[in-house]
Amino acid sequence: MANPLDHLMYAGADLDQMMAGFETLCGIKPGMGGVHPGLGTRNALASLGPDCYFEMIAPDSEQNVPGSWGELFKTYTQPRIFSYMIRTTDLESMAAVLTSEGIESDLFEASRTTPAGALLKWRLLIPRDNPLGNYVPKFIDWTDTTHPGLTSAKGSSLIDFEIGHPEAARLRKLLGGLDVAVAVSLADRPCMRARLKTPAGLVVMNSAN
Repeated sequence: MANPLDHLMYAGADLDQMMAGFETLCGIKPGMGGVHPGLGTRNALASLGPDCYFEMIAPDSEQNVPGSWGELFKTYTQPRIFSYMIRTTDLESMAAVLTSEGIESDLFEASRTTPAGALLKWRLLIPRDNPLGNYVPKFIDWTDTTHPGLTSAKGSSLIDFEIGHPEAARLRKLLGGLDVAVAVSLADRPCMRARLKTPAGLVVMNSAN
């Protein structure tokens, strides 16, 4: 069974603006997630089903972490799909596959506290800089934490998610070795696109939004 898509990472410089924009576009008010200590970010979430969600992630003004995602997202002039996260219970095997393809990665624990005060913990595997960039998937193991798709703002669903890339064959081979079933097509330049079914109708999000 393929390792499934867990969530889309939609990044920008201002979380409040992103939340307001999502509500206007989709007709659903996303719920505040929380702060990611040590990563320089905070997030908001909207469910795309019981085991998938749309993450809005942006810098946390209370953190200053050089080289972090938070610092990167400060440079974004408009929100966009930054990357995507795949769910697995075997991060070590995914790391081994990446290493065999010449891609190093970091495995670590992460957490956030919900607005209700609950501490959520999970494990992440994040590829380091590589020629395919953020089109190489990131991986998450929720361990015993309830999946956010069950607890986030409901009403939307994911129709499909696809990647376009000049090195489509190379990326398909990598995803096949990782047992990740994400559609990849040949494109002049790298791009990611997600189509959402929302109360406001069909909404398309992409890496250039």
